[in-house]
Amino acid sequence: MKRLAYLITVPLLSLLLLTGCGGQNPQQQSPEDTVNTAFTALKELDIETFNDYTNNKQIGNRIFSELLRRNVEQSHLDLAQVLVQDLSWEITDTQIHNDTATVTLTVQNHDFSNALSTYVADLIRNVVNSQATDTDLVRLIKDTINEARNAPQNLLPYLQACNTTMSVPITVNLKQNNNCWQIQLDDTLCNALIGNFCDEEVSREVERKLAATEELLNHHLERLNTNLKENKSQWVDQLTGTLEEVFR
Repeated sequence: MKRLAYLITVPLLSLLLLTGCGGQNPQQQSPEDTVNTAFTALKELDIETFNDYTNNKQIGNRIFSELLRRNVEQSHLDLAQVLVQDLSWEITDTQIHNDTATVTLTVQNHDFSNALSTYVADLIRNVVNSQATDTDLVRLIKDTINEARNAPQNLLPYLQACNTTMSVPITVNLKQNNNCWQIQLDDTLCNALIGNFCDEEVSREVERKLAATEELLNHHLERLNTNLKENKSQWVDQLTGTLEEVFR
């Protein structure tokens, strides 16, 4: 169950969080101004400017760099817009120590931590409800992974249904680079900026839904022939290999 959920989740995260390129050095600003400029650029989906004021490019482009492509798909823009359209922040303190600085702030956004797990649970439930045979089940799982990879717009209603808010205290670390302050991104900051979308912690309600889906999947596998159960690891590995080829 967890392996299958991983196979479905990876393409969605990859669409939002991987690959891209950076820009020029920004004009010299204070650490506080640098944070405000970078976060405002992110909220406006101006990823080139966001990269100018952060180390996003140097660490492998962690946020929305798919949007830097020349022919970016509208579905990617729609997903990114929902994740940051209500992003806000409040700076409470700034400390400068030679060529390093810290900016203490609170990030507010919608809480999207349940969206991806709920979507994955529904996809797997659709697989189970199909009552597919062993051969058809392998094909259906492949089709489900391809759907997650090629139709990211299907995630949009799950994001739009997230009506709770989050408020996260964050310490932003900055370094001087060519006399300009640059934000040093980390997992905690990146995840907070996009409303905990990548958070592994989900609500108890979603945990129960995932557990129920896992139970349904196990019961479905028990009804299938022994060949599928005995070779389950093999076809999961085949699915993994197929998915890896997509992202090479």
